[in-house]
Amino acid sequence: MKTLNCYFMALGICCMCVNVQFAQTLNLKWKKNVGERIIAAPLTHEGKIFIGDEAGVFFALDLKTGTERWRYQTNGNIQAKALLVEDHVFFESANKFYLLDGATGKQKWVFDSKMKAFNFKYQDREYPYKIDPYDDKRSIGTYHDGKIFVGCGNGSLYALSASSGKVEMKLKTIESSPIRSSPYIHDDKLYFGDWNGMVYCYDLEKKELLWTKKTYRGGKPYGTFGGVVSEFLVHDGLLFFGARNYMLNTLLADSGEKEWTYTDPQGGWMIGDPVIFKDTLYLGGSDNLSMFAFNPAIGRIIWKQKGGKNIYTKPVVNEKYLIYTAGNGYDAKDSGKIFLLNRKDGKVIDEMETPMGIFSSPVLVEDQIVFGCYDGNVYCLSLKE
Repeated sequence: MKTLNCYFMALGICCMCVNVQFAQTLNLKWKKNVGERIIAAPLTHEGKIFIGDEAGVFFALDLKTGTERWRYQTNGNIQAKALLVEDHVFFESANKFYLLDGATGKQKWVFDSKMKAFNFKYQDREYPYKIDPYDDKRSIGTYHDGKIFVGCGNGSLYALSASSGKVEMKLKTIESSPIRSSPYIHDDKLYFGDWNGMVYCYDLEKKELLWTKKTYRGGKPYGTFGGVVSEFLVHDGLLFFGARNYMLNTLLADSGEKEWTYTDPQGGWMIGDPVIFKDTLYLGGSDNLSMFAFNPAIGRIIWKQKGGKNIYTKPVVNEKYLIYTAGNGYDAKDSGKIFLLNRKDGKVIDEMETPMGIFSSPVLVEDQIVFGCYDGNVYCLSLKE
């Protein structure tokens, strides 16, 4: 019996060694300080990283080394991920929209919405382009049929000619409510949401509004509640999105009627950008400090992982892993974290801390993870076994 026990102990040690040997870990490959806070997510293309900072500088960095290729200065903060339009990059800064040559940074065109600044003040600091202290998400452009669709703080959804920047179409929200959500197009239907919690569906072929749906009843329980601020996603006839709302509402894409609702018992906003992989919905929450995995058909929770930080970002999901970033939404100078989870059960495989919060969604390029941080650095991590 003693010999047998020794055998099983040796076998267990061997298995532990195998698990450690093949466990993925996060390793810092390089970081590049650009000098100002970064909230926007990176865009990667042909060996370059495109990203903007809170000082209004838009950068192209080398993916391998972080070396700066070029920069372009604007007059306001950049908070949304850029959009690739063939070999050009499109982004917003202070209610102006830019299209630059991806190779050189040369401006192709700029569209000025002529919107006045909000001039919001909080704790003796002025935020010209914010609606409130937690207004950190912006509309990411969507390219479709030669046009760029993007929302603006003036309550307008623009369709801009990709070749000239000319306004081809403009839709207005009810009461000109600001648009922070990213427009989404599926089967020639355009979906977007506004600051007052309204979701819109517009038929691009018929050129008519098909339906609107308010995502909460009655008045706002508090001033910062309700805004639809995430990306959208259609899957199996259902429309998914995040909002400043403790109820995760899933709508029928063709009618706007509610299919199911998950209500967070802690009252935390279900604000993250949705991802569906292998028939599982993944979405992050704020004050519940959790990443969720749902059955998208019925809203049943498959697993929930509590990482201790607010999650405003979009996770990266593949066959094995889920990767997400997080930070303290009430004190962005507090530390941030990036997590590597087992996609199927939500168990933490590895995590890494940064000096300040991370509100920039990660991007995975082969075995490299890229994201921006409130400390002014762009980080590149490698996944190693």
